[in-house]
Amino acid sequence: MSCGIKPMRWLAIVLAGLALTSCSPRERPVPTPETSRKTLMMHYMTWYMTPAVRGEWGGHWAGFPPQHHPDQTATNGLPDIWSHYHPLIGLYDSTDPDVLECHLLQMKLAGIDGVIPDWYGIGETADYPPVHKATRALFDACGRFGMKFAVCYEDRSIQLMVDWKKLPPDQITNHLAQTMQWMQKEWFTKPQYLQFHGRPLFLNFGPIYLTNRAVWDAAFQTIPTRPSFYALHHLWKKAGGDGGFTWVHRDPWEGTPTEARIRERIHEVFTYFSTNRDEVIVSAYPGFDDAYEQHQQPLDYRGGKTLQETLEVGMEGPWPLIQLVTWNDYGEGTMIEPTHEFGYTFLEIIQQARRNELSQAFPFTAEDLRLPARLYALRKKGTVPAAELDRISQLLNQGACLEARRRLDARERT
Repeated sequence: MSCGIKPMRWLAIVLAGLALTSCSPRERPVPTPETSRKTLMMHYMTWYMTPAVRGEWGGHWAGFPPQHHPDQTATNGLPDIWSHYHPLIGLYDSTDPDVLECHLLQMKLAGIDGVIPDWYGIGETADYPPVHKATRALFDACGRFGMKFAVCYEDRSIQLMVDWKKLPPDQITNHLAQTMQWMQKEWFTKPQYLQFHGRPLFLNFGPIYLTNRAVWDAAFQTIPTRPSFYALHHLWKKAGGDGGFTWVHRDPWEGTPTEARIRERIHEVFTYFSTNRDEVIVSAYPGFDDAYEQHQQPLDYRGGKTLQETLEVGMEGPWPLIQLVTWNDYGEGTMIEPTHEFGYTFLEIIQQARRNELSQAFPFTAEDLRLPARLYALRKKGTVPAAELDRISQLLNQGACLEARRRLDARERT
């Protein structure tokens, strides 16, 4: 099944060149130290499908149109997929409860608070239903593992429904209102949904199609509480948002800047559209290396320094929430989850940043990050009683890593 809208997230990267045109180093305000604990939220893709779970390889493994063969091995000895990178636990389906358990436990042990899934809404067009199903599974898993959840909506989904004659143009406002009402009923009121500035956090990757503020205002008026509404850094005012979020920007590394200048530039990117901390959600990211046919300029990972620099500037600044971009967008190469190519480098950087912030209040180590994948491997092996694996999962969720490791060691020897 191919995706109705290819995830051309590079749009935000191309436009990011605008970020530094309206400010200069002299205009950059001095960072204000943030004393409260930062909220770290991981942008997450729920669009992966495998034959073992849902009968076919999804386009985000096989390509658009399908041109790769994930069940075959490439010359590098790894699966032939639509990416330069490969998940360390192997290819997976986004609805697999074992995968969700592994991912959320890895994040939790790295000090990450929750996830922001990329979501196409409740429509029946293209692959929106399977993405919606996987997103609901992720939401439920967040409840089980004590993780937070907030959605990033793609308003381009409405454009496709209109183009495919699935939604009459005069029903756009009603459809958006129905979407908000569904979220109000199913997500916004649940304890795992992230409240930001006292209201449910709602991101929009745009507005790309719904650029009329009146449409958003009308939809929000149909639910009891207007969400905290954040859109892309250069577009949020069009939609009447409460603020904007940054994405992947190349500007800080152009030329041969010093490390100090890189950090100044990152701060400029974070503040060019607003110096009000409440109007800004900053993003930290490891790099960019896409698999698109129209290949975009890559952003070097620099052995983890790109993530380290963007994250440290975010942690040192006044912004209460940092979005980590992304857990698993393999098509764009922004994946933070452990991979064959980078191992646990990116998660270790995030974990260290949290440890620097909280000191002894955050006890987890780099070795602890490996435990969820070991649990996942045992679940897939199928030789250990489920009750014992459930107990190990509970221990990891509670932070009892020493006992979880002891039990894993014993089961792996049998």
